[in-house]
Amino acid sequence: MKRLILILIALLLLAGCACHPADSDTADKLELYAFSVGKADALLIRTSDAAVMIDTGENGDGDELVEALRALGVEKLDLLILTHFDKDHIGGADALIRSLPIARIIMPAYEKESKQRTELLEEIDAANVPVTRQTEDETMSFGAMDLSVWVSPVAFDGKSDNEQSLITKILYGGKTLLFMGDAEKDELKALVFSGKNLTCDILKLPHHGVYDANLFELLAVALPQYVVICDSAKNPAEEKTMQTLDLFEPVILQTKNGDVHVTVAEGTITVNE
Repeated sequence: MKRLILILIALLLLAGCACHPADSDTADKLELYAFSVGKADALLIRTSDAAVMIDTGENGDGDELVEALRALGVEKLDLLILTHFDKDHIGGADALIRSLPIARIIMPAYEKESKQRTELLEEIDAANVPVTRQTEDETMSFGAMDLSVWVSPVAFDGKSDNEQSLITKILYGGKTLLFMGDAEKDELKALVFSGKNLTCDILKLPHHGVYDANLFELLAVALPQYVVICDSAKNPAEEKTMQTLDLFEPVILQTKNGDVHVTVAEGTITVNE
């Protein structure tokens, strides 16, 4: 009789589990947030295993980004990638470094003096965050997410930070995300003909939608289903850029319309309103 009672209890527990599947919020997925911070980049990629930021907007954006991250439940960063040293990409980094534990920072290896870069380096030293000044391509894994950082194939001319942009490629759940920083002109051309696999499902368009003569070639090899543009109502993507995108018919998501939130789960991409 006792054994029969235990079997019945076990069956009831199994039935209860069947009636209450795991909450979809805890299901394994990748979320991309492109924050609306004007004509600037501030992107969060998070999974159940890691939280990664790519760039941090402008000066004054840092505190708002910290608040946004905490509202999403992000209390630490496993990786912060700073694609290049323009102020609209590193401006908020000092606030993030002061406010959140960061396991590692990756930045380009080129040297260029600026107020924002000086503030950034001071905060890094104060927080004692491990830093890699990237001189070669690197691939790392965070659970189910494989993340690659590519260095620019273009030598620094002392002027164009954009041409030194680090490129980030993420593989997750059979989907590919490609983040192009502000790559333009020579870097875009070099990447297109580099032999690297630029094919992707989601493309973070380079340089805020500023038109580039090599944009068509980039789109022709990338063939993205979705394109994210970090622009603003004041400085929207250029019309010629939009016309070029129309030739490839991707879904276009612009931060000028507010934060962009995309989920990759079970091999499906969902744009969240």
